[in-house]
Amino acid sequence: MSLLDRKQVDFLYWHAVSKTRMADFEGAGAIFRLLHAACPERTDAGLGRVYCLMRQGDPEAAASVVAALRRQPLRPEQMALLGRLHRRCESDRARAALRLRTLARRAAPAAVAMPHTLGDDAMARRAAEQGH
Repeated sequence: MSLLDRKQVDFLYWHAVSKTRMADFEGAGAIFRLLHAACPERTDAGLGRVYCLMRQGDPEAAASVVAALRRQPLRPEQMALLGRLHRRCESDRARAALRLRTLARRAAPAAVAMPHTLGDDAMARRAAEQGH
C-alpha cells in the first residue's frame, strides 16, 4: 500500500517533469527519487531519476538505477529511452575514468635524470656525498 494516492503521485510526477524542463535537476531528482521509492512500478519516475542523475554529473548512481530498471518490465518506448540513458551513462563513466587517469599521470612525479648522473653512477654517488 502506497502512502500517496494516485492524484498525489501524478501531481508530484508532473511537478518533477516541470522542474526538469526548468533545469532544476536537483529538485526534480529529489521528487523522482521519492516517487521511485514509493511507487517502484512507476518506471517513468525511475527514468526521470536517471536523467536527473546524469545531468547532475553522477553517472555511477545513474548506472545503479539503470540496472534496477532493467529488471522491470518496460514498454518499448521506455526500453529505448533506457538504452539511450545507459549508453550515455557508460560514455560519461568512461570519460570520467579517463580524466582520473590523466590527472593521476600528471600528478605523478616524473623521474628526472640529472646531467651528471647519465651513465655514471660512481660520479652521482660522489656528487651526493659532497652535497652537490
